[in-house]
Amino acid sequence: MNDRGSAHHREADNHGSENGQRNVPAMAAMSVFAYRTWRRSMRRDPVPMHNSSLTGQMRVHEILNGHPRIIQVLLAICSLKDEFIRPPDYTSVQPLIQEHGYKYRPWFDGCIGAIDGTHIPCVPPLENANAWINRKGFHSQNILAACSFDMKFTYMLTGYEGSCHDARMLGEAIAFKGFPLPPPGKFYLVDSGYANKDCFLSPYRRETYHLPEYRRRRDGLGNRREVFNYTHSSLRNCIERTFGVWKARFKILKGTNSYPVEKQAMIPVACAVIHNFIRMVQVGDPLHEDYAGDCMPVSENVDVNADDGVDDVAFGTGPSTGPQHHDTRRDAMNMLRDMMADDMWDRFQSAPWYRTTA
Repeated sequence: MNDRGSAHHREADNHGSENGQRNVPAMAAMSVFAYRTWRRSMRRDPVPMHNSSLTGQMRVHEILNGHPRIIQVLLAICSLKDEFIRPPDYTSVQPLIQEHGYKYRPWFDGCIGAIDGTHIPCVPPLENANAWINRKGFHSQNILAACSFDMKFTYMLTGYEGSCHDARMLGEAIAFKGFPLPPPGKFYLVDSGYANKDCFLSPYRRETYHLPEYRRRRDGLGNRREVFNYTHSSLRNCIERTFGVWKARFKILKGTNSYPVEKQAMIPVACAVIHNFIRMVQVGDPLHEDYAGDCMPVSENVDVNADDGVDDVAFGTGPSTGPQHHDTRRDAMNMLRDMMADDMWDRFQSAPWYRTTA
C-alpha cells in the first residue's frame, strides 16, 4: 500500500485525533438522518416520497429522478465511498487469522478477505426488464463485494443485472472498475462459482462445502479435500455474515423503489459506507455480535446464478494470452490449494485437539 493509503488508514483508525473527533459526530448525524429517512420511506408505499408542495412537472421530475432530498443524501454518502470502503491491509496477517492460528495458520497468512455476490430486489428499466431476472425468478440488482475478516466492506460494485454471473462481474471489476488486486502472496477466498486462479482461492468442487452441511453429518471429515473445504468455508463465511448484518440493518435493501436504476445502484453503496462507519466507531454493536460467529445461519451461501462452469474469459484478470496462459494461472493456484490440503490433513490426523476445532 502506498503512503497515501497508509495515511488514510491511520487517520480513520485514530478516533482520538483532532480530525477524528471532528468528523465522527458529523458522520454520525448524516448516518442517522439517512437511516431514519429510509426507514420512514419504507413504511410507506415503495415509490418516491411525495412532497405535497410538488405538483405537475415537478412531481413528474420526482418520479423520474427521485426525491431531491433523498438523492442529495445518497450522493453525499456515496461521495465518501473511497474514504470508508478501502482495500484491506496487505502488510500483516489479518487479526482473526492470528487469533485462531491453530485453525488457519500458516495456510491463510496471505489471505486478506472474501468475495461474493448478493442480490437485492429492484425495479428494472422497461427496455430490458428480462435481463434483470435472476435464476430465482425475480428482478434483482446483482452486487459484487469484498470484505475483510472484521466484517467491513473493502470493495463494492453495484448496478448489474440480476442475470449477470458473479464471475463475469469480477472479471469486469478487475478490468474496468478499479478492483484492488493484491500484491503477490496475498489472496481472496471465493466460492466454487469462481475459478481457482490468480489471487482467488476457491474450494474443491463436488465435495461438501457449506458449514451447515458439515454440521449435519455424523461421520466427520473423511479426506484432505473435506478438511480444506471445511476450513475454507469457516473463514470465507465472513462475507455471508457481512451481507447478513448489512441487509438486517438496512431494510431498504430488501424492498423495491421506483427510482431509476442508476439511483437504485447508489443505495447499497451508501448503506455499505454507513455499515463500515458503524463498524469503525461503535464497539459492541448488538447486530454485529448476532452475526459474529460462523454458526450464525445466513442465506447468502448460494449464488442464485450459480452453475457448474466458470467463464474463464469473463473472469480473466487482464488481456488473454490464450489457453496456455489461463492453464498456467490455474495450475499455480491448484498446486497451492493441494499443498494446503495435504498439510491440513496431516495435522488433522495427528493432532486430536485439531480434530475438535476443525
